[in-house]
Amino acid sequence: MRHPVTNSGCVPNEANLGHRRGGFLAEQSSPIDRLVLELTGKASPRVCFLATPSGDIPRDIDKFYAAFPATRCTPSHLAFFRTPGPGSVPLARCEEHLLSQDAIYVGGGNTKSALAVWREWGVDRVFERAHDAGIVLAGVSAGAMCWFEAGLTDSYWGAGYQPLTCLGLLPGACGVHYHSNPERQTRLAAAIEAGAIPDAVAIDDGAAVLYDGTALVKAVSWQAGAGAYAVNKVDGRSVERPLASEWIG
Repeated sequence: MRHPVTNSGCVPNEANLGHRRGGFLAEQSSPIDRLVLELTGKASPRVCFLATPSGDIPRDIDKFYAAFPATRCTPSHLAFFRTPGPGSVPLARCEEHLLSQDAIYVGGGNTKSALAVWREWGVDRVFERAHDAGIVLAGVSAGAMCWFEAGLTDSYWGAGYQPLTCLGLLPGACGVHYHSNPERQTRLAAAIEAGAIPDAVAIDDGAAVLYDGTALVKAVSWQAGAGAYAVNKVDGRSVERPLASEWIG
């Protein structure tokens, strides 16, 4: 079973400095991080972290290794902006390494910038092969949005929430941090009604959606009141429908 995992939570997973984060970037022993490991089906899975959206900020990389210690998995990270440190994979071997992993986890920050870096290095094509191979793809904020056809992002710095073409491994669009700011809801609805982005899944902080291949399997949550929503265009208007959610907290 292929279970690409996307979750919202917050940091910058798209320049959201100041918002709550989810997973190891904000929480100790987060349920969503445990679920990522479980979905691999391995006792000691190989997990590679990409902090590209945050410019490989050392703080996020350190938090990854604290949450995914060698006692639970075989952790590594891929860095494009920083001098390689312990656990860093040489860029010349990034394709080979990523395709040997059981899970790939993308952090938060600027979605648009991360996509540009990955496309320049050809990592977007590697992600496609990883998805086809059944490797668990996970991410928080920008790392959640990036897997979809499109997203609504504030990565343009000051231009408000704008449509963004993403990797296209999952169908439709994605909106993260959905209820963290009322503007996110209104701008997502407006973008769908205008045809700027396709029908979307919207994810609150403290919630996640799980896919098997390209099929939505379920939503999960681990913070009170958090959930995920299908936002579809019906007769020219956006209609929001909450997705049934399994509590994993």
